[in-house]
Amino acid sequence: MLLSTADMPPVLLPAHPALLPGLTVLERGPREIQIGLDPRHGVIVENLTPDLIARVRALDGSKPVERLLLAESEHRDQLRTLLRQLTALGLVTDAGRPDGPGLRGECGLWSLRARHHQAALADRRRAAAVTVHGDGRVAVAVAVLLANAGVGHVELRASGAVTEHDLGSGLTDADLGRPRRQALADLLRRVDPGVRVTRLHDRYPDVVLLTDAVVPAPEHVAELMEDGVPHLAARVRDGTGIVGPLVVPGRSSCLRCADLHRTDRDPCWPRVAGQLAGRHQRPDLGAVHACASLAVAQA
Repeated sequence: MLLSTADMPPVLLPAHPALLPGLTVLERGPREIQIGLDPRHGVIVENLTPDLIARVRALDGSKPVERLLLAESEHRDQLRTLLRQLTALGLVTDAGRPDGPGLRGECGLWSLRARHHQAALADRRRAAAVTVHGDGRVAVAVAVLLANAGVGHVELRASGAVTEHDLGSGLTDADLGRPRRQALADLLRRVDPGVRVTRLHDRYPDVVLLTDAVVPAPEHVAELMEDGVPHLAARVRDGTGIVGPLVVPGRSSCLRCADLHRTDRDPCWPRVAGQLAGRHQRPDLGAVHACASLAVAQA
């Protein structure tokens, strides 16, 4: 996208302007720069002085917008217009918000893909509640990624004690023998001291991740369907991570639909599925992390 500084979009300037973490500023010519690489959101800006180019490169949120504009007295109006345009496009955000640097980084470029401004995306994540069902490595990896992404409430539905087969996706030798749910709760608090890990009592989760079990427990699935709660299965089967389908009750196909389709191809599937319900295999770490990453991105 070719950006012109001729128009002034009606947006407020951020108090401490900063380019989204991860965006690259590249020179294309003596007075021309490119911000971002993806053609879906990257822009080209022409007719900039060397001083203005330096100002854009230095947008790290450390200076108030008033100081930036005062320092660029000769081209103040051009800088103000450019900042407003980049803010309107979601390429510049306010680094003065209370979000920690880790959360700002996680919400940075993802906000462009999600078509939400970074501040709005961070607020939505902090207000979100996600439940993670599972007693294996995938559950641990998913929960850690959710906490790192800034999800405000991660409800943990885990049972039993930590074994050596749980290690490698966040838990350590020091957790061996501890109650699995407590060990995972402590891990998430180390990742983000502000995350809540208590049981949800006054609301339904925004989404439930059904992890590890090759076939999710039918009683869990039935309860989610009855309550109208969106849910996503994420598991590893014979070394291959499988994510989905994402079920939105009343709006999408469901896990029961998937079972019926599979039964059409294999009449013995119900008997096999009954033996697998609630059971999980011992997946390798590569498959665990790939599966967890895709599941969290989809959720």
